[in-house]
Amino acid sequence: MKLQRLLQAGCVLTLSLISAQAQGQVVRYKQANNPKLETKTEVDTSVQVMNRRYKSAGYEFHPRIDKTITRSDTTIYEYMLFGNPTREAVLAHQQKLSTLVGKPLPPFTLADLQGKLVPSKSLLGKPVVLNLWFTSCVPCIGEMPTLNRIRNEKAQSGIVFIAGTFDNKEKVQAFLKKQPFAFQHLVGAKQYCTQFTSGYPTTLFVDKSGIIRNVRGALSPKQDGAAQQAPSADEQEFYAALKLIE
Repeated sequence: MKLQRLLQAGCVLTLSLISAQAQGQVVRYKQANNPKLETKTEVDTSVQVMNRRYKSAGYEFHPRIDKTITRSDTTIYEYMLFGNPTREAVLAHQQKLSTLVGKPLPPFTLADLQGKLVPSKSLLGKPVVLNLWFTSCVPCIGEMPTLNRIRNEKAQSGIVFIAGTFDNKEKVQAFLKKQPFAFQHLVGAKQYCTQFTSGYPTTLFVDKSGIIRNVRGALSPKQDGAAQQAPSADEQEFYAALKLIE
């Protein structure tokens, strides 16, 4: 995978916060689905907190303005924080992923959303796509519409599509109420996930014998209305990886 493409897949273009006040107006900021108004200083503080929290995972956070709300005396900029992988994190991620190919998938026994334990040995004889993600991972969320579509296309193929995360059951259930992700979910898998990577999302393609045949990073997020466009280069690579395990 080319470095440039992985960077594009993991990154979302951001816009600088608008700090200048409109003439005669107070400027404030708010996150989507949160009524609290913030000053630019408070937004900057939130960015600093997120950068400290996710530094070890190789992510830098930036605000992106999504909406402007104009009131009689106040201009409100609605924003979201997006995490982008650093260049160093991408290079380390690439190197680690390449070492997994040809090795057996490490065994696991993990809980699904109903609390049922799923052992990896129950998957032998079936091709498996294992996507590693977490609920506040922006590149993970960005690729979900494409993953859902591919999963639906391959519904009769016998491939088992699994999503593994270190988040707990309650957090994943709350997330799925807002964002569809049509994989089988295994939760509370921190120790299992971190043995592979600190960069998310990561998708492993495992053949019927339990051997890892390919590993991919994030898919580029689709723009609104772009679902009918021709597959991107990383989607084509994803389909090629599927052929290795079908």
